[in-house]
Amino acid sequence: MFILNMFRRKKFKNRVRNFFIIFFILSLTLLVCKLFFNYRYKRSINDLSDLSTFKIISEESLIKEIKNVNKIIPLEVELSKIITIDKSWGNLEVFQKFKRIKFFANCSYSIDLSNLTTNDINIDNKKNELSITFPNPEIFSININREKTIYEDSSNGLLRFGEIKLTSEEFNLIQSEVQKNFEETMKDDEIYEKVLSNSKISIENLLNQITDKKMSINIYFK
Repeated sequence: MFILNMFRRKKFKNRVRNFFIIFFILSLTLLVCKLFFNYRYKRSINDLSDLSTFKIISEESLIKEIKNVNKIIPLEVELSKIITIDKSWGNLEVFQKFKRIKFFANCSYSIDLSNLTTNDINIDNKKNELSITFPNPEIFSININREKTIYEDSSNGLLRFGEIKLTSEEFNLIQSEVQKNFEETMKDDEIYEKVLSNSKISIENLLNQITDKKMSINIYFK
């Protein structure tokens, strides 16, 4: 009888222990499931939030917005050139006669946006990436500022006298040559690299106003 009671007690204890073990496992499982679903829910909410702030755009709509701007002026710069007018007689110093004129010009470059097509644009909405090819910046204007032109006095040799005077035809010819010199200077590699750098900054600012600022932008020139 005693042995039977001991057996029953032991069996009862085992049941109680098994019950608590099962209860613990179930509780732990429920807790893990709850944490998992809460994480999925929060992630879904965040994804929806990101989606709501992201602008899905098409190549056509982007082209339309860009063309509204029409032209970008990436760099404006003032350049100067000194031209020497030489009316000497031969190489002897006593017969020398020359005059220096310093010209100033307001110069600028531009990027024409009017001819962009959808072939120049690639939008990857999955990667949130925009690649776009623009025309190379070109010389837009060279405006010689006559009011700032500096005319030095003539430098005369011992046997030369008076100021060098230019006719309207001579002055226009000189100014035409100066214009060409300014144009060559604007094609200088160092200046043009700055133009390209400024162009990218200006284009990025423009595109960030049109697209989502989180979008990765790749800019190329052709």
